[in-house]
Amino acid sequence: MKHNKRFKRDFQRAAFSLCVDFGGYSVMRKLGSCVVSPLSGRYAINRK
Repeated sequence: MKHNKRFKRDFQRAAFSLCVDFGGYSVMRKLGSCVVSPLSGRYAINRK
């Protein structure tokens, strides 16, 4: 089964816009890639 890349990008845009709407851009900058990571599955969050 192939991943639907277009759906994944649209889902990321929706999540980003919701974060900006509810928390403002400063909150989104603090979160950084934590929001994008679970959605894209391309990046791992290093927790020590």
